[in-house]
Amino acid sequence: MIKPILLPQKIQNNEIKGGVGTPYIIYDVKRDKHWLLFTGWNDPIGLKREGFVAPIDDSMNVDLSALIKILPSDFPENVNYSNNAVRGFYNEAKDEFYITSSHGKNLYFLVFDSNWKLKGYKNLINDFNKDSGLAIRPTGAYLNIKDAIAVSPSNEFSSLELYVIRNVDDFEKLNIEDWGKIGASWGKSNDVLDFTLIPRFQIFVEATPMSKWLLQTYVGPSMDEVFSDNISSIDAFKNVSFLQGSLMPLLGLDDSFTQVGHPHYTTEPDGKPKLLFASFRDTYSSRPDTGKEGYTHEIWMEYVDNTIFDPKSYNELRGKFKGTESRWFYLPNVRKLFISINNDAKLILKTAFDDKNTESLEIKKGINTIENPVNWVKISSQNEIDAIIKAVF
Repeated sequence: MIKPILLPQKIQNNEIKGGVGTPYIIYDVKRDKHWLLFTGWNDPIGLKREGFVAPIDDSMNVDLSALIKILPSDFPENVNYSNNAVRGFYNEAKDEFYITSSHGKNLYFLVFDSNWKLKGYKNLINDFNKDSGLAIRPTGAYLNIKDAIAVSPSNEFSSLELYVIRNVDDFEKLNIEDWGKIGASWGKSNDVLDFTLIPRFQIFVEATPMSKWLLQTYVGPSMDEVFSDNISSIDAFKNVSFLQGSLMPLLGLDDSFTQVGHPHYTTEPDGKPKLLFASFRDTYSSRPDTGKEGYTHEIWMEYVDNTIFDPKSYNELRGKFKGTESRWFYLPNVRKLFISINNDAKLILKTAFDDKNTESLEIKKGINTIENPVNWVKISSQNEIDAIIKAVF
């Protein structure tokens, strides 16, 4: 079922009459209250965006009478393009909300109390230079206590970048580490994204092939496929890479939505799996009041099922690699693996991520076909190579 959440055309509040986007649901367990975190604006050009929260109930109705502006367009500084995307989560132990916002050229981490009063903020990444925001999930506990994982597009938008945020609950000690590329982009991925760690590490992105905004996904392993008695640290993700597939055939959307982006997967607040997204219907026509093509964002949702987490649902997953040695590509139950490569190389295989035993195959310049490969492979060469990878189920 597809359902509208916020439509600017029907909103009476003038502060968000121009558009709404980057939806994200946060659950305050102490007060048993769900909040819709999102951006909104009344600027007709759509660049002066602001961050808001509002209560949302089990029927996905948003209470705009209790709307709270948490990020004005001129905070923490005046920029041409403000609060492009917001993401975050609730910390029950400290009764705080943690929010990330890409604002102008920088990426900010902000801490709010239980009443959404700002307690502090930090410029987390200088010269972030993209409007994707930073999707973030805490890991915890034991060996990885106080850590969070985060994902954003790389600066050149050719891949996704993986980050680890250390001391995510300690504002003074908070710091971020860039762990490099976790997946190459098949089609430019340049905007708001989201990811899950349960039931598997899977990333949902907005891609723009031929200027058509579409939803795609990077399918990664479940936690128990990576971590074992031999591997207990999130550092293992420094050696993992995901392949990408199209999410659109699994959704019940049609061309009436025109452009689709800003994905957020959640089971909140009603316990049912769902994907929230933004639609921009008017991108093919110039607005008389601005002379600019329209970008009126709407927030919608669709109930989904677990097929979106089943790699076989995508029929094929795709990827690219450039370099001398790749990370380990995750290939669950793949029937055929095609690798097109511009020079000779080796394909190294292992059955499990912590398997010490490996085998290698020679792959030649041109198109190589591998039948029923095992779950983990990586490409290695003495020379820099370009490779296109397609896994077929």
